[in-house]
Amino acid sequence: MTLLLEKRETLLNEISFTLFLIFLFTFSTIAEASKSNPAKVNLTYYFDSRDYTTLNVQTSLPALPWGFNIWGFVDVHSEQNNSDQRFDLTRYFIEYRLKRPFFPNAQSAWKGLGFEIEYNDANGTDNTVVRPGLTYKHEVPFLHGNKSWFEWRYHPYETDGTGSQVSLIYSLQLTERIFISGFADLNLENDTDNRWLFEPQINFKIDKTFDLVLETRYNEFEDANTALDGFGVAGGLKIKF
Repeated sequence: MTLLLEKRETLLNEISFTLFLIFLFTFSTIAEASKSNPAKVNLTYYFDSRDYTTLNVQTSLPALPWGFNIWGFVDVHSEQNNSDQRFDLTRYFIEYRLKRPFFPNAQSAWKGLGFEIEYNDANGTDNTVVRPGLTYKHEVPFLHGNKSWFEWRYHPYETDGTGSQVSLIYSLQLTERIFISGFADLNLENDTDNRWLFEPQINFKIDKTFDLVLETRYNEFEDANTALDGFGVAGGLKIKF
C-alpha cells in the first residue's frame, strides 16, 4: 500500500509539473510576442556567512492574457561550510507562481484577492511540490512614495501530502533608494513540527541597473539537520534587466 501511495504521489507530481510547464511555455510565448508586456529579469549573486555562495535568477511576466501573471526564481547554491568549494554551484531550488486576481477591475478591497498555483522543486528525489492557494495583496500607504505592499498567501493543499503553508511576501519602500523586501513562510506539517522560513532583505539602489543587497536567512528545515546551519547573513549585488 505504501509503495502504491508513493507511486501515486510521484505520478501526480509529474502530471502537475508537465501541465504547469505547458501552461508556462504557452503564456511565456504569448507574452514575449507582445513588446508592450516584456519579461523582467534580475540576477543577484550572494556571499553567505556560512561559507557558500548563491546565484539567484528572478523572472516575471507581469501582464499576460486574461489577467494572468507569472513570477518566480531559481536559486543555485554551493555547499554550506565548505570555503574551498564556495563557487561550485551544485544545489538548486526552483519556485514559480502562476497568478490571477479575482476582481482586477474592482474599486474596493476585493481588488487584492486572487489565486495562484505555486511550483517548487529542488535537487534530490521526491522534492517536487505543487501548491494551489489564495492570495490577498494590499498597499501600505504610509511609507515613502506609496510603493509599499503586503501580500498574504494561503496554500491549503500540497501535492506531496505533507501539509499546508501560510506565507507573507512584502516590499516596503523606506526612501527613494532604500527598500526592504522578502518573505516569511510557515509550513504546517502533518507528521512533524511546523517549520519557518524567512528572508528579509534590505536593498540599496545604486542606479537603474545595480542594487546592493543584504539579506538575513533562516530555514528551520536546515536547522533541524545536524549537518547544516539554518541561520545566515548574505550580502550581494543585484543586476536588473
